[in-house]
Amino acid sequence: MIQIKYSIYKPAGNDTALVYGTNYTKTIKKKINNAIMKKHTNVEQVGFINNNGKKELQMAGGEFCGNATRSAAYNYLHGMQGKIQICVNAKDTIIAGIDKNKKAWCEIPLYKNSNIITEKENGVFIVEMKGITIIVIQEFKVKKYLRNKNKLKQMGRNLIDNYNLVNNSAVGVMFCEKEKEKIKINPIVWVKDIDTLFYETACGSGSTAVCMVESYLKKQSQKIDILQPSGLIITASVDYKNNKFEKAIISGHIENDGMIYSLNL
Repeated sequence: MIQIKYSIYKPAGNDTALVYGTNYTKTIKKKINNAIMKKHTNVEQVGFINNNGKKELQMAGGEFCGNATRSAAYNYLHGMQGKIQICVNAKDTIIAGIDKNKKAWCEIPLYKNSNIITEKENGVFIVEMKGITIIVIQEFKVKKYLRNKNKLKQMGRNLIDNYNLVNNSAVGVMFCEKEKEKIKINPIVWVKDIDTLFYETACGSGSTAVCMVESYLKKQSQKIDILQPSGLIITASVDYKNNKFEKAIISGHIENDGMIYSLNL
């Protein structure tokens, strides 16, 4: 029997469970992921954090997750202002922290080459990011999909198939629309190894990809408040110079109930 302990965070409403300890096989991580999601039906993703010195986050499906990274930073800093280095994807060390306004933020690990965005057709872009690939569908192109949001998950999965992305570790589809003069995303996220498909309440990586597309089109750095399905905001900032993405950061509020949960497998 394995006893696990974990906490649940709400980064912009995107409920995220963080399990204490990382020394689990891929198979056990999947079982833990499924058990937590069965017990807490609001949880959309599960990560594992090292609590023995090294600050590290591993996702159950091996993907990169910006909101889970922000949650891990909040955990390590005990909700207090500060800055840390944290290892994600088992290889990238990035900076994350909490600012004076109590917003948790993190860098997004980026590829440094100039061809990480591909325009597949007018208004449809594929953004290659470390640990996840994002399809961004702009507002003028997306109206036909948003007529029936009940079918959005399946339409997102169909697009992943249509663009031959089924071998990627994780793929998000951002259906963009305008609301209250802001870009609002409808994020569908699929993770291959644990075979999860969610219409997420918020998506940090997807928000970054949308901001990156805006930078790519305007050929300049951007900072955009992006409205999430939860009704909350994730702010994405992208530094774009000489046709390359130099840096990306997401920021937003996080809630935590202060509870430590346990589960036996």
